[in-house]
Amino acid sequence: MLHRGIDFFVGFLGFMILVRIFSKEDFGVWVLFITIASIVEMARNGFIQNGMIKFVVGKENEELAKIQMSAIWLNTILTVLIIICLLTSASWMESTFQSPGLKSLINIHCLFLPLLIPHSHNLILMQGTFNFRSYFFAGISRSVPFFLIVVYFYLSKNSLTLIQLAWYFNLAFVFAYLSSQYQVRHQFRLVWGWHQEWISKIFHFGKFVFGTNLISMLTSSMDKFLLGALLSPIQVALANSAGRIINLLDIPINSISSISFPKASEASDQKNYVEVARIYEFTVASMFSFSLIFILFAVFFAKYIILIIAGEDYLEAVPYLQLISLVAVVKPLDRQAGVFLDAIGKPSYNMILVFGTLIYGLGLSWFFIDKLGLIGAAIGVISAIGLTALIKMVVLNRFLDISYKNILIQTIRNYPKAYKLAIARLSKKKSQ
Repeated sequence: MLHRGIDFFVGFLGFMILVRIFSKEDFGVWVLFITIASIVEMARNGFIQNGMIKFVVGKENEELAKIQMSAIWLNTILTVLIIICLLTSASWMESTFQSPGLKSLINIHCLFLPLLIPHSHNLILMQGTFNFRSYFFAGISRSVPFFLIVVYFYLSKNSLTLIQLAWYFNLAFVFAYLSSQYQVRHQFRLVWGWHQEWISKIFHFGKFVFGTNLISMLTSSMDKFLLGALLSPIQVALANSAGRIINLLDIPINSISSISFPKASEASDQKNYVEVARIYEFTVASMFSFSLIFILFAVFFAKYIILIIAGEDYLEAVPYLQLISLVAVVKPLDRQAGVFLDAIGKPSYNMILVFGTLIYGLGLSWFFIDKLGLIGAAIGVISAIGLTALIKMVVLNRFLDISYKNILIQTIRNYPKAYKLAIARLSKKKSQ
């Protein structure tokens, strides 16, 4: 959570600076580029991450080395295919999303994608071996240097173009790779060769997670793409200003899900499905505890939030922020249901359900954006995620005996628990 928190904090401050450096049009183009880069990263990591984590748990020496080698082979092949797709579609995306310069930003990113093969592998290895301390330092080694560069240009008043920003954004990966490689120097082992058994296992597990992550990222980003295609990059910039606040919710959700997946996978491998269900209930309740506070904060203070983070030019985003904050109700259910379907070895179900979200979500968002403009994008996203969360819950209940009453009870109980914990910590500090 500390890693997610720092990433969010520096990303948030960096956003506040960039909206003041660039025009809304240029910033909208940058948002589209970052969205595309994030989709690529999430989809590629998904292809390797969950399968590799699932198989490295409990493995040592030669078997662990073979699994790592197999993961790198698959990562390399997929990265080459992604680079080809990006280079061939860059011109089309630039014209479709009405974003001059987007092609150049994508081309620069493609130059650095090969470097992300070992870097992403290192991060996954840290998760699979529960080495979260190293994951923290390797994770922030990319976001913090890039943020410091943005701060330098803002304070020095030197001019900054989107092309320059793209180069600095990608050069930060070099530092991140060196950091991650140092962190896993004692765990990084390879047995050279083509290990068909492990390649096959990771591929057949990862193909569903890859599809799930890719479709999930497209779904969560479809409002930006449709706003760019149907309206303009200005509307993309407005939606992103509110989206930065929604990203705050991802800190506890992603942190909890990152820890719960290996634990749930371990319990599932032992056929202890009662424990898997217990972990699900506990983690969803933890997420809800954050979500309820988040909604109240976002709804009642939306105007002041937008003024502080983006300025008066972005006040049109206030109604969008108030409405899209309601996604906090369904996001924990949608996220954890998908994670636990993967954990119990049912990634195909997850991929199919997420694909459904993309299809009807695209239709809903297109319809509402066409009719209502920016606010329609929020309605479309909430409707799509809410429907999918409901279906996922029904499917997951076929395999696990989950009590949603327990989830609600635990959510309420978390507040007095947190209060007592805070008081105990403060009392301990005073006594010291």
